Amino acid sequence: MKEFLAALDGRSKAIWWHLCCHGHAHVTDLARVAGLDSDMEVLLYIREVINPAATVTLGEPVLEFVSCRVDPGTGEKVYYQWWLKPAFWLETDTSHTQVDVFETGHELVVVVDLGNRAESCQPEVTCRNGVLIIRFERLENR
Repeated sequence: MKEFLAALDGRSKAIWWHLCCHGHAHVTDLARVAGLDSDMEVLLYIREVINPAATVTLGEPVLEFVSCRVDPGTGEKVYYQWWLKPAFWLETDTSHTQVDVFETGHELVVVVDLGNRAESCQPEVTCRNGVLIIRFERLENR
């Protein structure tokens, strides 16, 4: 998996991370999280970067377009979205915060998956002397 992730650029990692967290997404949502201007750019990243890198390092593509599939977490039918292939679904450990940091051309992106620990939080973000600090108010029972 490390070799696969090392082969991805920042925008591809943003797409990968979003699908790892959610399992599936509409192409427009993937364009938004990767900072791309169009749905077509997402399709190019999937076809020319992500799936080829996965095929070389993992032996098969990791993303697939599905016209209808049941979301295993919610039980609802999801139509016409991109999915992480089931063989690559990750069991998430909700006791630890997952953080990823990567660069996309002109920006530094910090992704923090707090899971259900931050239902309606208001983060305080500061940057001093090149140090980024993100603070969340901790809920009493978590």
